[in-house]
Amino acid sequence: MSAERPSAILRFVVFLVVTAAVAGGGWVYWQKKSTTAAAPAKSAAKGAALVTTAKVVKDNFALDLDAIGTVQAFESADISSNVTERITEITFKDGDFVKKGTLLAKLSDSEEQAMLTSAKSTLAEEEREIARLQNLVKEGAAPEARLQERLTLADIARSKIRESEARLADRQITAPFDGWLGLRRISVGALVSPGTVIASLDKIDVVKIDFSVPETYLGSVKAGTAITASAETLKDRRFEGKLAHLDSRLDPVTRSVAARAEVSNADLALKPGMLVMVTLQVEPHPSLAVPERSLVPIGAKAYVFTIADEKAQRLEVKTGLRKPGVVEIRSGLQEGQIIIADGLVGLQDGAAIKVTGEYKGPVKAFNPEQGGTSVQE
Repeated sequence: MSAERPSAILRFVVFLVVTAAVAGGGWVYWQKKSTTAAAPAKSAAKGAALVTTAKVVKDNFALDLDAIGTVQAFESADISSNVTERITEITFKDGDFVKKGTLLAKLSDSEEQAMLTSAKSTLAEEEREIARLQNLVKEGAAPEARLQERLTLADIARSKIRESEARLADRQITAPFDGWLGLRRISVGALVSPGTVIASLDKIDVVKIDFSVPETYLGSVKAGTAITASAETLKDRRFEGKLAHLDSRLDPVTRSVAARAEVSNADLALKPGMLVMVTLQVEPHPSLAVPERSLVPIGAKAYVFTIADEKAQRLEVKTGLRKPGVVEIRSGLQEGQIIIADGLVGLQDGAAIKVTGEYKGPVKAFNPEQGGTSVQE
């Protein structure tokens, strides 16, 4: 039993030695790994920051004023008759383009045709009698009074002819201007009267857009101001035009003035009555511009970083209007100056930098209807 006792003690001592050796080796290995990992970190901390640059350029800025507008035809009319009569002929189809003066419909005119024929016959008879009496008066065989009487009757006959021609013209319905016809509202044989709409006629290759301008912008808006219109039903279309007129008075309830713009509509995409969003470019002006992402706001101030001797230099700037991805600079920079656009996180004034490229443009917004992912321009 005493022989077995030293053996147990020996085994315990060996166990302690092995455990200590393993623990010591692990500690040495961990110290070496920590030193190796810390070395690149220190080296990176001392290295230059990687940045991309952009150039300060001139761009056009304007205050965008948005309004809701309604499309109106440049010219519009409901085609109707001047008299009560029955329609005998229709010469157009739904949606036809017609020129000014084109015959659209005929009304019954047999009575007026008969009156015109009778008036022409009467005039011819009076003219023959006048010719005969003129010779007799010269010879003294007839009194001057009879000749004057026939001349008066001839004038009356001419008036009857003009009256009959006017009545006939009322029975021929023509287009008052160039335009596109709408749907036909009547048929041959229908009895029409003044106010009965036969069809609508609209000139829409150029359209008017009516909207309101708040009183506060009256000093900045005038005829000729550029506008852009868009419609919900025409998602990707933008229609360019100009403000044509402002009303002579304001609405005392809304404190706004009615405005009318004219927009080219060559493909007839805009229809009278459509709801559109109108954007006016108020007070357009050229100014310095930088990428919006290059701004570093600190409190109420804004800064950008420029490059001087391969180091970042922070400059305070005054900003103005903004456009998607771009901001106006009113003071603090000069045209053509190079600024830092990317790599601004943690960048300090005076820090060493390394330029890796030029800023290409803002990232496009993701459009779920088009699918795909956003990419940098």
